[in-house]
Amino acid sequence: MNFEKNSSRIFDKGDVIETLYLNISDYMKRYNAADSIKAIAIGLPSMVSKDKKTVISTPNLKGFDNIPFGDTLSKKLGIPVYVDRDVNFLLQNDIVTLGLPKDSTVLGFYIGTGFGNAIYLNGSFYCGRNGAAGELGHIPFPNIEEKCTCGNVGCSEVICSGKYLEKITAELFPGTDIKNVFFEHGDDPRIIKYVKNLAIPIATEVNILDPDYIIIAGGVVYMKNFPKDILIDSVHFHTRKPSPKKNLRILFSEHTQQSGVYGSGDFAWHQLKQ
Repeated sequence: MNFEKNSSRIFDKGDVIETLYLNISDYMKRYNAADSIKAIAIGLPSMVSKDKKTVISTPNLKGFDNIPFGDTLSKKLGIPVYVDRDVNFLLQNDIVTLGLPKDSTVLGFYIGTGFGNAIYLNGSFYCGRNGAAGELGHIPFPNIEEKCTCGNVGCSEVICSGKYLEKITAELFPGTDIKNVFFEHGDDPRIIKYVKNLAIPIATEVNILDPDYIIIAGGVVYMKNFPKDILIDSVHFHTRKPSPKKNLRILFSEHTQQSGVYGSGDFAWHQLKQ
């Protein structure tokens, strides 16, 4: 596999679809792959329509709202183009990599820039009526007055995200690199509170869906000395007793830059077979 990484800044100027089309076309030409590529799958940190054709809303990326990605790119490239939430691709890869039963219920919680969530119910991804299921970063949190990037006030993502961790690190520990905040200040009550707050959205969904497994991952979780034990204890604390707490299986997955790529490939392959 030829893997390349580009900054999202390439979309700062110009038309989003045209920019993506030019980059994909250039990639296909450089690797002489036009004849071998049968479909393209695109994962975005977005709300995606149920038919997987339109990107509805992308709070953390400008210019990615209400765009008919699938049909437009498919016409330009001459091959099927599928669009879905990036967290679904991550969870797809995690399920395969961890060898989890395909008919199980698995919840993925991905704490990076925002708070990503993917729901896999009894063997298939659940997207809801409008494609808006799994927006766990936007459930209301009490006593939060700050406006979220989605437009609502008091979303969990306001205080349960990498963006918020970066903010409080700069305010509380000037000079500390965010990558080292848990290593250098992991015993600070304010950092412990941050970690405990992450458990609340997780436990909320666990209590609603009673999953076979939950998977926790993301850039925040991968930071040096991230206190997994505190997070696990807090999830258990807020989870309904006796069940689902008594047999809740919590897994931490390891990701690389290619994890979502593998998941997207698996997704596209299954779409082509339908």
